[in-house]
Parts: sequence; structure tokens; C-alpha cells
Amino acid sequence: MIIKRKFQLLNKVHAAVCMALLAGSIPSGVLAAENEDFQNEERQEISQEAQAVEQDETIEEVVVTGSRLQGSAQAVLDERKEQAFVADILGSEQISRTGDGDAASALRRVTGLTLVDGKFIYIRGLGERYSATQLNAMTVPSPDPTRSVLPLDLFPSAIIESLNVQKAYSPDLPAHFAGGNVNIRTKSIPNERIIKLGGEIGTNSDNSGDSPWYEGGGDDWKGMDDGTRELPAAFAQAFAGDGINRISNEEAVALLGSLNRNIDGKEESVDPNVGLNFTYGDKFDFDSESELGFLASFSYKNKWQVGNERNVNNLARTTNGIEINEFSDGPVTEHNVKFSGMVNIGFNYNESHKFEFNNIFLRDTRDRLRDRLLESTNTINEPDDERRQLDILYEEREMFSHQLKGSHNFADYKNLGVDWYYSKSDAERFAPGGLEAFFRVNIENGVRTERLASDVDTKYLFQDLKDDSENYGINFSIPFYFDNYSVEFKAGADFIEKDREAENIEIAIQTFAIPSQYLQGGNYSQIFSDGNLAQSDFTVRLDDQTSGGDKYKAATLVDAYYFMADFEVGTHWRFTGGVRYEDFRQVSIPFQAHSEFFDVEGDALSDLAFMEDEYYPSIAATYILDSEMQFRFNYSQTAIRPDLRDISTSFYIDPLTEFLVRGSTSLESANIDNFDLRWEWYLESGENLSVAFFAKDIETPIEMIELPSATEGAPQLLTANADQGELYGIEVEFLKDFSFLGDDYANYFASGNFTLSDSEVSICSDTNPQTECLFEEQLKQALNTNESVTSVITNNTRRLIGHSEWVVNLQFGWDSLSNEHSATLVYNVFGPRIIVPGVSGFEDAEEKAFHSLDFVYTWYPTFDSTMKVKVKNLLDEEKIIEQESVDILRESVGTEISLLFSTNF
Repeated sequence: MIIKRKFQLLNKVHAAVCMALLAGSIPSGVLAAENEDFQNEERQEISQEAQAVEQDETIEEVVVTGSRLQGSAQAVLDERKEQAFVADILGSEQISRTGDGDAASALRRVTGLTLVDGKFIYIRGLGERYSATQLNAMTVPSPDPTRSVLPLDLFPSAIIESLNVQKAYSPDLPAHFAGGNVNIRTKSIPNERIIKLGGEIGTNSDNSGDSPWYEGGGDDWKGMDDGTRELPAAFAQAFAGDGINRISNEEAVALLGSLNRNIDGKEESVDPNVGLNFTYGDKFDFDSESELGFLASFSYKNKWQVGNERNVNNLARTTNGIEINEFSDGPVTEHNVKFSGMVNIGFNYNESHKFEFNNIFLRDTRDRLRDRLLESTNTINEPDDERRQLDILYEEREMFSHQLKGSHNFADYKNLGVDWYYSKSDAERFAPGGLEAFFRVNIENGVRTERLASDVDTKYLFQDLKDDSENYGINFSIPFYFDNYSVEFKAGADFIEKDREAENIEIAIQTFAIPSQYLQGGNYSQIFSDGNLAQSDFTVRLDDQTSGGDKYKAATLVDAYYFMADFEVGTHWRFTGGVRYEDFRQVSIPFQAHSEFFDVEGDALSDLAFMEDEYYPSIAATYILDSEMQFRFNYSQTAIRPDLRDISTSFYIDPLTEFLVRGSTSLESANIDNFDLRWEWYLESGENLSVAFFAKDIETPIEMIELPSATEGAPQLLTANADQGELYGIEVEFLKDFSFLGDDYANYFASGNFTLSDSEVSICSDTNPQTECLFEEQLKQALNTNESVTSVITNNTRRLIGHSEWVVNLQFGWDSLSNEHSATLVYNVFGPRIIVPGVSGFEDAEEKAFHSLDFVYTWYPTFDSTMKVKVKNLLDEEKIIEQESVDILRESVGTEISLLFSTNF
């Protein structure tokens, strides 16, 4: 079986790769508060009770009471309490209460979690590569070309039942584990018929004025390009032939005319933000033993964001101090369209056999235009000479996932439990028609004149990535009961196959070849109008700047088997432990531009395979003092493996910093020892308190470092192995009402959590120049030098990239005594975290603390309807990355206001 799957991996990439590799390298806290649904159900019960009173005059009075700290949210607390391994669970109730629109935003509320770039979660100060994401406990692909981890902003909160963040490793999880494992659990079949319709409208404080925008395509409101931005067929034909670099002027003009040129940053007002969602589900009982149910959900959001963004691309140290060599600054307009659909079908028989078929479609389209001032060493000290940079990023991210799973209990066979699952998921990122254009601005007597820059190429970018995954497995469990203890044995197998195809095409218009009279003006569509292109003296040269490695194929195979046992001794002790074996194989093959030929050959080809197999143990002990209090201890060994692009030497652009990033073919896995100790206190009222200590010892952690360079432009980063790292800290979580102040305050509560931690990574622990560390070797390879290069690192010892020394989440809530109103004030802040480590004497670049203060008010005007007002970023904070006291990134966010309405039928 294992040999067969090795062949499958390599055949998915290329038959020649298969032969080459086989020949030489293949070895054998949940907020316990009532949510909308619970309150609506409670009101329906009250109404039914009232009708019963009218029908039965013998009943004089009916009193219905309910505790805000109990209800449907209590089930989530109970699940967390019963977990054998340390975990935090966020239910749909809390997500609804805080008004978070997607999984990424909601997870900010979990203890020790921070959000980066609006998409990726950092758990306990470890970067997104140190966490894993599952959908209904199954592996799914990623549509992000720079990361293998799934961007969590894809998942709208409307389809989420709960978010399970397991922070202590258990053998039934993938061994790719460090910060934690996020399991997104979608809503299943309802207990009764549900028909729900909702909508929203909103705006942002920064959206009040006009902002630059372009026409785009006719289907942009759907989040789909109608073909306007796609690579023209004429270019594809040219690439299949002799290319575009040596074609005639007539051919170049014809090809240029086939590109989308209706691209102008015209000042326009943006539309309000709108959204719509619909849910329909029902359950049918066939007899006393079988039932069939379904749940269908649809969600659409159309959102605009206007702001200002400043990027510093190059700093220099002079005798006068730190100087800026290049920066861009100006308005940004972004249009986002999100669409999601879900259809889940479930069948239950005899309460012992359950089947579920889940189908999920997610689409998230981002369209961004920036029209900014650009200053470089050529213009930064010239008051009469400026540059203007116009750039466009358009990307469609989508994912289809089909999941089939079953759960069975065989009571006649000692309560043997069997559950199985199969999922087939496809993800794609389609980014056509990206643009970079530069204009030269001359200022004479206060009069500004523009022309397309002749010394900087205008570029079109076309990117496409397809990431597919297949995940299937089976689990067995069987319990045994004795006088003073019980034990449950579990075993299972898990198989993961992932394939990726990606291509990036870059076309440059060499504007120096265009006659000067056609470059005049600041209107892009007029400069490249059909009339200008038709002129006999219009000349242009095209340059294919696509390089080797911009097209690549990659594949990953994981075969995993585990065994674990769960002992309960008396009423106070519980011991759980086991081991997981994983056989991991991964390969990423770069291709020559526009071809099916490899960009590497010989020994270099076989070196591209990354393979390892290892055992990963885990043990957990729980001491249950009484029904309210317990203590937990966990220890485990896990590994973080390189991503698909981490082992490639081709460059890609990091979406957060816009820096160039490349990997190392000699990159190794990071091996981790994990320790967790937690005390938990659960009160019957739903109030709770927990304190946890955690520590991680990391061998060869995977970090990024800036490559030293004397040239201008975006810095370059290298993914490489440091020598040693460690992380340790303490987490505190609580929920408390204010009834201790008197009965009048019982409907007020406070909940929250905070994390204090520290980390340290040593790039090279041995400073002896005669001894090379792994990082030294990888850096030499990247710089193509044999000389010692470790000295370029400013701080050989520092905190881990992305680590915040403190994280705070607070919520203050109020529920009216009539249960018709509720309000929540939500606060989140993280401490500064390193984004780019410094080199050549420059300090590390840090993202500064962002104080997020949101307010949510909810009104239930009728039994079946809800109105909600959300205000996000009340403090009007900005996103800032700072290096050497210079803001190398400053991005406005604005204050967002939304009005939502939903009703049940």
C-alpha cells in the first residue's frame, strides 16, 4: 500500500520525476449567553405556554425563567470540559454576539489567538505555518499561493456551528502541529423546520468621499471576471510558439491591443455595503428509528473599503541617520464580494448509525486599486519632479468541498464504535489582469503635467493556482468497564493526498520604445487607445518577464496510523495517550516558462523531494477534583514541515509586506516538544475560570530572514532554519456576571482572556566562524557565496517571527430582563510582533499593537425577528509596521457601521 501511494505521488507531478526520485531518493471559551436562536426558541415556548393558559382556565399563572448564562451555549462548555486534551471551543452563540462575520475574525476572541492580514491565525504567538486547519475534522486545500494553510476569512460565520481550537496534541490529529489545530465545524441538520432570511447594509467612515476606481468587468458584482481581465488567446498562442520578445512592431501593437486597457483611476463615490443570507432546513421522521434531514444555506456580501496606504520599500543608514530611499503613499480603493453556499444532508438510523453528506462552496473576490505618489532616490529631493504609481490587484479565491462521513455504534459487539470519512476538495486562486503602471509628474509654476514613465516598464500579471486534496480515513473505538476503572481503546488510519498546479505570467510593456508624443497625459486608456495604436509611427516593445519556476507542480502524500487509550480511574483520574506514525512525502517541481519542461535536471531534480517518516507520542492526564474543578497536563512531540513553496528557490510576493520571498531546497522540519498545564473551574451558572501554562521547545524552527541587498526596491526574504527556539507563557480566561453587586446587576457580565508569553530563537547558536550552522549554509546557497554571511543578521537571538508578548480580549455584556435587548462591547489588542527580522545593523520590523474596540446591539422586536447594529474599530486605529522608528507600512482601516435584520418564518 505504501509503495503504491509513493508512485501515486510522483505520477501526479510527472512520470519523469517519478523515475528520477525512485532511482535515488525514495526510502521504504465560550461565552455562555443566549444567542438569537435560543432567545427566539424561548419566546416561542413562552407564547405556547400563554396559549395553553387561555385554553385551560384552571391554570392561574405560568412563570417561565431562564438564565442568561445557561441555554444552548452550555453544551459547548460541557464539550470543552469533557475534552481529554486542552482545547478552547467557540460556539455560534458567541460568534453571533460579537458580530464577527467570518471564522478569522471570530477566532481573535479565543485565548492566545491573534489575527494577521485579516486571514491567518497566530496561536500562542506562533506564525500561521505553526497551526493547522480542518473542516469538519478533514483536511482541505488552500487557495493562497504563498501558504499551504487555509485562509480563514473564507468561512462566513453563518455556516459555522462551532470553532474548536485544540492546543494540546492528540494522536488522532495530523502531526503537523505546534500552536494548535483549528477545526471549523459547520452547521448540521436542524431539529425542526427552519426558514431564515437576513440582510444587512452598512458603510465605513473612510468611504464618505470620492476615491479612485476603474471600470472593470460586467460581472464584478458577482465576484466573477467576465473575461475582461483574462490573458488574451493571442498571447497564449504566441507563448506556445516563438514567444513575444522578438516579434515585429505590428505584432506587438496587435498583442497590446488585445489587453484590457480601460484602466484609469477616476474619482468616484462607492456604494454602500450590502449583504443577504438565507437558510432553509427540515427533518423528516420515517418511523420511530430513522430520520432524514437537510440544511441549505446561502450568503452574499458586497463590500467597499476606501483608505490610504503608505509603504516604505527601502531604508538606508547614513551619517545623518536613517533615510528613506523609496516609498509610495496615497489612496486605496478595495471591492470585496463574498459568496457562500452549503447543502448538508443527514440520515440517522436507530440512534446508532449516522450518515452525513456535506457540500460547501466558498468564493471570495478581492479587487484593489491603488493610485499613489511614488518617491525614489531619483525624485525624493526634487520638488518639481514626482512619480505616480497605479497598480491593480484582482483575485478570485474559491473552494468546493464534498464530505461524506458515517458514525456507527454496534451495541451487540461490546459497543464497538466505527466512524469513517471521505472528502474531495478543490481550491483555486485566479488572479488575471494585475497591473503596474508608472507616471512621471512635472511641476512648473504650480501646474502639474503627467506622462507615462519611459524609464520604467508597465507590467501585466496573470496568475492561476489550483490546489486539490483528497482525505479519507477510518477510526475504531471499543470500551471496557471494570470495577474501579474503565478504558477505551482507539485506533485509526488517515490518508491525505494534495496536488497543486500554479502558473504566473508577467508581461512588460517597454515604454521607452513608445514615441514621446503618445506618452503624454495621466489617463492610461487614452495613452493606449485604439486611435493611438492605429498610428503608423506608434512603436512598442513587449518583454516576457516570466521566469523559470513561475510555473510549478507540487504534490503531498501522508499515510498516518495511530493508536491511543483513554483510562478513567475511579472518579478523579483520567489518563489518555498514544502514538501516531506518519509517512510524509512532498515534492515541488519548477518548470521552464510556458512549457512542460523541468527547470532543473540531474541530481537537482531528485533533491526536490522532501520525505520523512516518524512516530509522534502524546500523553494527557486529568485530575478531577469535583464536579466543578479539574487539572490537566499534556505532553507531546510534533513537527512542522516546510510548505510547498518553502522548498522552491523561485521568488513569490508576500501579500502582507509585498516583499519578495524565496525558499531553501535544504529546508528541514521543525521538531517540537509541547507542554501544557491547565486548571479549570466551571460553575453551574455557566461562570468559569481557567489558568494555563504552556511551553514549547523547537528544534530547527522555520523562520524568515531578510537577504542583504544594496539595491532599491522591495526587500527579499529567505525561508530558512534557525538553530533553536523556545516559547512559554501563561493564559487566563474567565466569565463572571455582576450579580454579586445585587440582583439589579445580574443581567450584566464580563468575560475575557489574556495571554502573557515570551519566546526566543537563536539563528546560529555557535558563533565560532569555523562551525557552520544550518542557517549559514542555506543563506550561502541563496546568496551564491562561499564567504561567511551570518554576520549580516542584526540580532542572532530574538523573539520568534509573529510572536506577541501579550494578547488581551475583553467583553462587557448586558441582557435586558425582558430578553428583548442585548448589548456587547468587545475589545481586542495584541502586543507588537516581528514581521521582518533586521539585517545589516537594522532593527527588526514590528507590527504595532492594534486596539480593536467593537460594539454590538441586538433588538428582538418580535418572536421571530432580530435587528442588530454593529460598529467596528470605534477607536479608528490604523495598521502600522515600524522599523527604525519609521512606518514602513501605514494603512487606514476606518470605522465600520452595519445594520442587520433577520427573520424566521
